[in-house]
Amino acid sequence: MGNAVSVIGLGAMGAALARAQLSAGHRTFVWNRSKPKVETLVAEGAVAAQTGAAAAKAADVVLVCVDTNTTAEAALEDVWRDGALAGRVVVQLGTTTPAEARSFAAKVRAAGGKALDGAIMCYPDRVGPENSAPVMVGGDVEGFEVARPFLKQISGNLIDLGDNIAAAAALDLGLLATSISLYAGVAHAARLCEAEGADITLLAKLCQHGPRAPERFEIIAKDAFALNSLYDGGSLAVWADVAEHVKDQAQSAGINSGLPEFLSDFYRRAVDAGHGTEDVAALVKILRG
Repeated sequence: MGNAVSVIGLGAMGAALARAQLSAGHRTFVWNRSKPKVETLVAEGAVAAQTGAAAAKAADVVLVCVDTNTTAEAALEDVWRDGALAGRVVVQLGTTTPAEARSFAAKVRAAGGKALDGAIMCYPDRVGPENSAPVMVGGDVEGFEVARPFLKQISGNLIDLGDNIAAAAALDLGLLATSISLYAGVAHAARLCEAEGADITLLAKLCQHGPRAPERFEIIAKDAFALNSLYDGGSLAVWADVAEHVKDQAQSAGINSGLPEFLSDFYRRAVDAGHGTEDVAALVKILRG
């Protein structure tokens, strides 16, 4: 099974991971709760697994990319019961908190496998060996070397974080924490300028820092909130989930969670107001009242 890999979860990122493996000539097993997504990949050359457990048993390297850690653990429920992961490397590539990374890794190791936790720092359409965006991976050192040929198909910028299974989640959440705070700041700054009749597009030109802040200003200035209508990016609902992860990590680590609690509530209010499918810049609509 040295040239085989399994991909569990075929959302936008999971499907991109599977296609990258297929492009590299790897025998690729796939599983997803929604069968049409499996059928699409099978038509492209993948092999369907009937269950998540079957996918985990089909290859020595297993890439897990689902929406939550709870979903990931549920997908492999039968494997946890029969301890069938001996000789396998399981790489958790969904968004997790450090505590969740440790929990998932403990289950993998108890079932006889080697555990890695990773963070992919790009959108699905950039996945591939020519991608320069970082992919950070930590955990079992021997497992990393086994998984390396498959991980290199995700990005040419593979960062080995050593044996710290929680490092990728911590770094990922650290970057995401700056992002969710900045997007809230953009909305506030835009509303401030609106109230005073100042030019938001000029503010965008003046702003040279932060993750894509100028684009969010322009979206607000042009009321172009439909997702990807002006610039690509994550939906407000996706960023609301990010805020929840950052809040959970602060509480888990016992650090002051006042700011992430506020931000999580702020983002969730925007989702509850019906803006979840719009660009994250739609946060300004909550401030507009």
